[in-house]
Amino acid sequence: MWRLTGASLWADELATWGAVRLSWDQLRQLTGSVDVILLPYYGALHAYTKIAGTGTTALRLPSVIAVTLTALAVVALGRRAGGDRAGLAAGMLFALLPVVSRYAQEARPYALVILFAALALLALVRLLEGPTVTRTALYTAAVAGAGLAHPLGGMLMVAGHAVAVPLVLRPWKVRTALLCMLGAGIGSVPALLLAVRGQAQSAQISWITLVDWNTVQGLPQNMFVSAACGGILLALAVLGVRRPTTALAAAAFVPPVLLLVVGVLTPIFVPRYALVALPALAALAGAAAVRAGRPQAVAVLALTAVLAYPVHTELRESDGHGQDSARIAAVIGPRWQPGDVVVFPDRRYSIPWAMRDIYERYLPAPRPPDVLRVRGQREDGTLLAEECPEASCLGTPNRIWVVGVSPAADLLTDMTPAKRKRIEAGYRVEQRWGFKLLAIALLERRP
Repeated sequence: MWRLTGASLWADELATWGAVRLSWDQLRQLTGSVDVILLPYYGALHAYTKIAGTGTTALRLPSVIAVTLTALAVVALGRRAGGDRAGLAAGMLFALLPVVSRYAQEARPYALVILFAALALLALVRLLEGPTVTRTALYTAAVAGAGLAHPLGGMLMVAGHAVAVPLVLRPWKVRTALLCMLGAGIGSVPALLLAVRGQAQSAQISWITLVDWNTVQGLPQNMFVSAACGGILLALAVLGVRRPTTALAAAAFVPPVLLLVVGVLTPIFVPRYALVALPALAALAGAAAVRAGRPQAVAVLALTAVLAYPVHTELRESDGHGQDSARIAAVIGPRWQPGDVVVFPDRRYSIPWAMRDIYERYLPAPRPPDVLRVRGQREDGTLLAEECPEASCLGTPNRIWVVGVSPAADLLTDMTPAKRKRIEAGYRVEQRWGFKLLAIALLERRP
């Protein structure tokens, strides 16, 4: 909860904010064209925000609760890996990781999929220890929860479990194996259905590139937010692999390795998609730290805390999530004048919705009107706003504010030729402001 609202909502969180404010029918229409794999998350948060509202605290609180519960599950996994002290070390290490706070304070489903991954692994371990119908049902429910929260993450998690079961069951136990397969199979149905529905919307991930050597080199930083903390976690997790921790090892290493391998062949690798491995990594690392001795375990936790602290503070700055959305109020708020209008670029390829969302979320009315818009974002099942053709409804304002997410120098370049031509013919750039994924320009009429 520390500085939960410090970081501005970034593009993906703004997508959540925009979706949950829709009516149920509008949400159904929207997910028919984009984000169908997030429909369960949007639907749950839509119902929740009817009570809690759509403030930053309200939007991020479910993720905070999910990660808090995950820490408890990590303690339980650590205990199974090396006793009570290992459980305590695992839980503390998990809580100290900057990546945990990063997604605990984000209005997206990643915290939920991490929680369900921890619960599913704990249920699988218990099922392997002693198969019962109840344990099978719990495992099935946890797998289903992970798949509903994030289909790809859920399927990567199940792949890790599929490797774990034959390695653990020696000698082979047919009944236990069948119950594990039954739970994984039934629990994976929601993820598979969402994945099939989402095939038609693959253009949404067209910004992802193939895995190369730079991807591998940057993995500790990109996956764990802090390369130093990620390196400590990975090194300890490797040292924590023992025969009794085979299930944890498979759950920890199969998802990221599989995602990397597949990412070489098709553009699918995004580090946060492999966060389902975090609970198992933390449990293995806690067991390894305690096995080295109490002083060594304390030293590891202290070192992680010291290395993590500056990253934690950075994550809670206004631009901590990579987009300094809130700065728009400080720039336009005191400078705009009656008669000003605002326009937006058109050709941002990856997060084109963010520009208007930032404007509407962080610049309260009264504000310069969005003069070109004839239909708002997410209306009638369409993600982006509709504008009048060729900026024909621009009029002749004295000043135009341009808000985008590209560098400030590129704002006019990112417009369609007709809109750019119309604006450049009558206006010149008076001033520019640039922040992380937020660019603002003030244009004045030419003399």
